[in-house]
Amino acid sequence: MKEIREIGLEREVFLLRDGKIMEPSEYGFAYDEMGFLIEERSEPWRHLNTIQMTLEMQHMLFEHRAKFFGMDLAMTPTMLGSAEQVEYIADKYKIRDFEDYTKNIYGHKNSHHLGIFPADDKDFYTLTAGIHVHFSSRTEHGRVVELPIENIVEKMDEAFHEDIQRTGRLPGEWEPKTHGFEYRSLPCDMDILSVLQTAFKILRSV
Repeated sequence: MKEIREIGLEREVFLLRDGKIMEPSEYGFAYDEMGFLIEERSEPWRHLNTIQMTLEMQHMLFEHRAKFFGMDLAMTPTMLGSAEQVEYIADKYKIRDFEDYTKNIYGHKNSHHLGIFPADDKDFYTLTAGIHVHFSSRTEHGRVVELPIENIVEKMDEAFHEDIQRTGRLPGEWEPKTHGFEYRSLPCDMDILSVLQTAFKILRSV
């Protein structure tokens, strides 16, 4: 039976005013449940052009909205947030109550589940933003087809080793989803076309 293999993208972006991290939910943006990141989503699809186009269109819309409020979007993999601000956001969005569903093929104990890491200065935290690649496969009748997750994750790690290392991301990270899984090791500043071309090549080869 023919399989329909699809990819979707979710990119995390900081919202800034005069260099300060703002709360996207306060300004009508789609936001990550952690409270400090805008969440841009593509349509999941079997052809890369549609995925790239829908993500770019959403980014343009969010850029326009940010400028209306006198703010900017920052597509940067890490930013420092003051301990005071991070604690405030953590309490407001109750992020410490969120269950961590992320897994790692290499057994790393840390994850980008919360996107918050201790900084060298105890008065700050390092906040991270990534791009998540959703892989799925189904039959023409909608039945989910299992994918070789570890194989795909390992191949993505190999393909983007330098970018993962450059930004201090954790290789091997993924999260199960209702339809397929999400690869979570890439930084948010990746070239979208490169990510899609590589991801589709890997998905179609397994």
